[in-house]
Amino acid sequence: MKIHRAGIVGLTGIAAGAPPSIPDPVFGHAHGDNHASGYAQIPNVTVVGACDLVLERNAEFLQNWGHRWPEARTYTDFRMMLAEAHLDILSVVTPDHRHADIVVAACEAGVKGIYCEKPIATTLADADRILAACRAHGVVLSIDHTRRWRQIWHQARVLIRSGALGPLRRIVATLAGPRAMLFRNATHLVDTVNFFAESDPAWVMSDLDDTHSNYPPRYAGDGGRDPATDPGASAYVRYENGVRAFICANKDGLARFELRLDCEHGRISVDDSSGAAEVTQLARPAPGGGDAQGDARPVKWLLPTAPVATGGLEAGLREVISHVEATARGESPASPLVSTGEDGRRTLSILLGILQSNHRGNVKVTYPIADM
Repeated sequence: MKIHRAGIVGLTGIAAGAPPSIPDPVFGHAHGDNHASGYAQIPNVTVVGACDLVLERNAEFLQNWGHRWPEARTYTDFRMMLAEAHLDILSVVTPDHRHADIVVAACEAGVKGIYCEKPIATTLADADRILAACRAHGVVLSIDHTRRWRQIWHQARVLIRSGALGPLRRIVATLAGPRAMLFRNATHLVDTVNFFAESDPAWVMSDLDDTHSNYPPRYAGDGGRDPATDPGASAYVRYENGVRAFICANKDGLARFELRLDCEHGRISVDDSSGAAEVTQLARPAPGGGDAQGDARPVKWLLPTAPVATGGLEAGLREVISHVEATARGESPASPLVSTGEDGRRTLSILLGILQSNHRGNVKVTYPIADM
């Protein structure tokens, strides 16, 4: 069994926080919420390099994980790590606007699989550089829009795809709370909308929170640290397949992450905090179609959550590794990547479209768009 050499660039909490608690004797190992914890659960991976500009974070990595990977070295220069550590797999966990140079350099250094934090980048030019480098060097790229590895979201999409509720018509997506930041956390919200819409955007209209009404038509944040540099927004997205999405990412409401999926004959409401999905559908088919639905009685039921053996980050890392191994064998992977670089670019294009619409007076912005 090949042992994959892995590295992590950027050592904040989501990258390499403390290991999870002691495994429960009944429920098994605790799922960590950072990249190092994910790697630690994969037997054929060893982390040999970790990099951060801040020396204290390098020291924290060794304190938290040195016992697990005693051979790991720390660096303050990612290019030196790429040159010396001979990595197979790389996690990119730096601030939002610093992904592109690292990913491109990793491709050129021979890394075969990259798990990049969201958003993929903060400009379309950088996203396109990332995609081009991965294609040129045959690198597997996955973007950590973590909800794409949570079972409840897949179960909801399977139900919609089955047609039991009729075609998907509208999506109402809400993220609220102090960190409802467009590029930091609303990235997840927009990507989850895309996960269900399954189409490219046709146009978008938006209105940023009052505190950011004069925000420029391009990213002006600090990489995700200060919420004041990253606006909240309300937006309406029309997709090419006719699905309409209302996206509300606002900092002045009760903290929550919710989606309502309105279909022609029913709806699904998903509460991300509890992991519960409530399905409402008609008790009997409405004779004659939509006009007769008012006579039918709605029935509500909870979509049961299927058991899973891994947490989201671990599942994403395992998927990257499985695709790298399949490519090395000259085989096609068992299934497509859950979160591709193209998916990440689509989400970024909506985030930037929201900024551009607001800047231009809340007008309709039609796709495709370019950086401004």
